[in-house]
Amino acid sequence: MTTQTQHILVVDDNLENLRVTASILKEHNYLISLAQDGPSALKQLKSEKPSIILLDVMMPGMNGFEVCKKIMENTEWQDIPVIFLTAKTETDDLVEGFNSGGVDYITKPFNKDELLIRVNNHLELADAKKQIIKLNKNRDKLYSIIAHDIRSPFAGIIQTLEAISGGFIDTNSDEFTEIFQLLKQRTLETSALLNNLLEWTKRQGDSITLAPGIVKIYTLLAECVQLLKANAESKNISIKLNVPKEGIAFCDEVTIHTVFGNLISNAIKFTPTDGHIEIGYDVNANYIEISVIDTGIGIPEDIIDKIFTKDEHYTSRGTINEQGSGLGLIMVKDFVNKNKGKLKVERTPGKGTKIVISLPIEE
Repeated sequence: MTTQTQHILVVDDNLENLRVTASILKEHNYLISLAQDGPSALKQLKSEKPSIILLDVMMPGMNGFEVCKKIMENTEWQDIPVIFLTAKTETDDLVEGFNSGGVDYITKPFNKDELLIRVNNHLELADAKKQIIKLNKNRDKLYSIIAHDIRSPFAGIIQTLEAISGGFIDTNSDEFTEIFQLLKQRTLETSALLNNLLEWTKRQGDSITLAPGIVKIYTLLAECVQLLKANAESKNISIKLNVPKEGIAFCDEVTIHTVFGNLISNAIKFTPTDGHIEIGYDVNANYIEISVIDTGIGIPEDIIDKIFTKDEHYTSRGTINEQGSGLGLIMVKDFVNKNKGKLKVERTPGKGTKIVISLPIEE
């Protein structure tokens, strides 16, 4: 059975029918809204979207078929299952109901058990459909990342290797040494992208169970800084860790390690040579706030909107042309949400970026 916290809108011009239907559904802990006509139902949909609609067919003014057509014309409501409550069982009537967008019908007077079974079945189908849509969206996102950010570096690596094997580059020259170092860097970047991709893919969907607990934030951040130390030193970027050693958060250590690893890596990527990164700490009510502040080039507002609001895949290169995937910030947003945390971005183009992650202190 589906989780019994779903919201059901019941539409019927007969008060006694509304009372009986609502009484049955409330016994099973469904949240109920009522409407006595089509216009009232459509008005309610504008303020709150139900999980399913039980819709009477024979109503004065606007009948159930007309109401259903109006619902299906609105892109925000099209995914709401509509079950007709009707005494009309002629084939033509049933066909008209399905053509208007209904998913099922229950004949009046209905049986209590039949009502509950049909409602539950369509709620489960609707939930399954949403999961499929989500999976397809994730799949398309993965395809986009693979096509854009893995195929391109591999093509460059292959071309370089072919040039070397074809004798077009003298292996004893300074040019070869420089090309070899670039080849090594590109291979490492592509490997890191693949690891991020696998980690993010593994943790998609509600079936993934995190292991939240008390995490020593200083230790976690110190590990992230140490892992990225070489990247920072290659650009002569200093990293200051202003976090007390006693600081803790209630979170999943693996995903939050990935969050700060990506944020610090991005800060290094978009900070010019001789820049500075500071990791700060604050406590606000029941949350700790960890800020990653850089003196980099900043993130344009439209790019923040793409990444954090519209959930789009966006990629750009760093201050010394470092390869980027755009996947890191998508993972950051996902993982922060899964840990019941909050994310805030403050940016000043040309002057740097401040990203603040809030995490609960207690369960």
